[in-house]
Amino acid sequence: MKEITKASAAKNSIWKLLESFLSKGVSMLVSIVLARILLPDDYGIIAFTSVFINLSDTLIQAGFSTALIRKEKVDEKDYSTVLGISIIMAFFLYIVIFLSAPIISNFYNEPLLVNVLRVIALSLFFQAFASVRTAIVSREMKFRVLFICSMVSNVLSGIVGIAIAYLGFGVWALVIQQLAQQLILP
Repeated sequence: MKEITKASAAKNSIWKLLESFLSKGVSMLVSIVLARILLPDDYGIIAFTSVFINLSDTLIQAGFSTALIRKEKVDEKDYSTVLGISIIMAFFLYIVIFLSAPIISNFYNEPLLVNVLRVIALSLFFQAFASVRTAIVSREMKFRVLFICSMVSNVLSGIVGIAIAYLGFGVWALVIQQLAQQLILP
């Protein structure tokens, strides 16, 4: 790992701030456009799924990414171990969500929730891969790379989501937009 100077830390902090603010700004713009096209029910279904996906993502991460960033010396074995654990956790949690989707759907009395939950849960695998990539880039303080990747991902997935919503696919526009965002994010 290369030496971090005050100048490089300041420059990278600016990139991280830009990534946070502009990324959220693009997401907000996309959400505003999608809200004009989609129904409130579409957002309600996604809200139900986000509870399970966010909880699963937290379990997949389990602090391993932070450990990779903070550890003084990291080698390929560390990265592959964290990646392996993350993929195994994603697979396990996907199976749990897949099998419990009908129960969750019945509880909320929303039949569409079964398929939406099963499809959107695929994002867990993308998150498993992304956590290690993000740890590597963060560890090397290449926040400019994170900024560019985040912006490209948000803009392209936003365009995809808006196009699909405009074509009348309802909640599936939000599902595909979220999956595209995870898939495009290198």
